[in-house]
Amino acid sequence: MKLKSLITITSAASLMWSCVNDSGNENVDDFDITEILANAADNIILPQFEDLKESTDELNSAYADFQSSSTPENLTALQSKFKDSYALWQACSFVNYGNSTLVSLSGALNTYPTDTANINSTFGLTEVNLESASYVDAIGFPGLDYILFEGSENQITDRATNTGSEYCSNNVELIKTKSESAYNYWKNNTDGFYSDFKTNASKSVGSPFTFFVNGYVKNVEVLKNGQLGFPAGKFTLNNPQPDQSEALYSGHSVALFKAHLANLKRIYKGEDLLGTDGIGLDDYLKSLGTKRDGQDLNELILTTFNTLEEKANQLSGTMNEAIQNQSEITDELYQKIKELVAYLKVDMTNAIGVQITYIDNDGD
Repeated sequence: MKLKSLITITSAASLMWSCVNDSGNENVDDFDITEILANAADNIILPQFEDLKESTDELNSAYADFQSSSTPENLTALQSKFKDSYALWQACSFVNYGNSTLVSLSGALNTYPTDTANINSTFGLTEVNLESASYVDAIGFPGLDYILFEGSENQITDRATNTGSEYCSNNVELIKTKSESAYNYWKNNTDGFYSDFKTNASKSVGSPFTFFVNGYVKNVEVLKNGQLGFPAGKFTLNNPQPDQSEALYSGHSVALFKAHLANLKRIYKGEDLLGTDGIGLDDYLKSLGTKRDGQDLNELILTTFNTLEEKANQLSGTMNEAIQNQSEITDELYQKIKELVAYLKVDMTNAIGVQITYIDNDGD
């Protein structure tokens, strides 16, 4: 987003927020934000990282089984574990704060499109350091997506257990190690971050609540841009870019999109992994009675989430196939996510007094 446009939008939002406050329709902001943070830390973030860690352990075991016995059954089992783990990653992708591992976790685990030529260049090499800058776009789930799904069964087997076995083994280990590190950072209260996250009531830049809100809103933009906008060609004059799709080779893109969407809704509502309601951002907006154009902001957000889920459930095939064959639905999805971003990034953050600190470079 260009700076001039950002200033204009922010100024307009500030004027709108001032008018709403002056109307006397809003409640005094005495909400305890540590209730949101404690619920998020205990019932959302830590359990989700635990699930991711366990799934990557299972992925590692499934790969070891396939290496020792390259049967079609073991390949299917490995591919299934990969899909499970990739979906669980969607639930953790909004946590980009804490230590250096967490800040860079999304880049390490889910940079796409993956550079297949770079991956192929590692074949036959030993002691390749996949964490070097040379392989930033050739690792994580997208790299494994290519290894395990591109081509015939014989080609996949050869890549995973022969020509590309060193890369595959190292990449599976990288995914597993990064996931474990993220979980352990929260579980072990490293640097006191976990305890401070739950109890710090500040809204200043660099505070836990600002990290939480920024990470969440930025992740909604990933849903809009990375998972739908770029492959749909929304930044290339509506010319679809199929190579930009997530999970390009497995065709698991729609399932990942739905998993991500469901998790974003759950975080907003403060629900745990079983769907039990907790204190979330929705409760904060309800306490404020925040309005947008005379309508309840929280209800607008929830209605938009419900519409998005309804539309997403109508998609069939891969995201690229949906863009090609169900363009009316994917266009509606994109427009609705844009509305959601506006509600969250402008209206909600103004209402709760949080500054957006990340840079939006999508030009939208």
